[in-house]
Amino acid sequence: MTRLITDRLMMRRAQPADVDAFHALVSHFDLVRMTSSWPWPSDPAFTKSRCVPCDPAMGMAGPVFHQRQLVGAMGVLCRDESGPELGYMFAPDHWSKGFASEMAAKLIAHVWARYDWDVIGATAFEDNPASVRVLSKLGFVETEPTTGRCRARNGDFPLRSFTLSRPTHP
Repeated sequence: MTRLITDRLMMRRAQPADVDAFHALVSHFDLVRMTSSWPWPSDPAFTKSRCVPCDPAMGMAGPVFHQRQLVGAMGVLCRDESGPELGYMFAPDHWSKGFASEMAAKLIAHVWARYDWDVIGATAFEDNPASVRVLSKLGFVETEPTTGRCRARNGDFPLRSFTLSRPTHP
């Protein structure tokens, strides 16, 4: 099983045994309100459906652990013709600790080494400046604004869109 390890964090593909810890994670409205697909109130069946390993052909996604505790989730997945996209969420108790930037840098290096993608996309709701800062730290460049569905808030909201191009080496 692929494991990505940094100085403080470890990420691996999701497993059915993660369901309880994952459900505790997505039981924070402040967290899921900044995602597109997670429902509110949290739905155990939906959480269970997300606790299976993703197809490695689509990319890498899964829970992120700090000191053996599930503190977030992250992935770069290519689900359709729009290309690979970075997504992440961390429990509110772990915000502002640099976890998202740290693990995303490791994950992005992994996908550049493994997949032949030229660009990774990402979005952040306009009312999520912390996520915008993470993407900026990682080198993502802002593109055209758009709108996106937020299931937890039951509506469409302004999104900021970003891209990160594959690094070129001389």
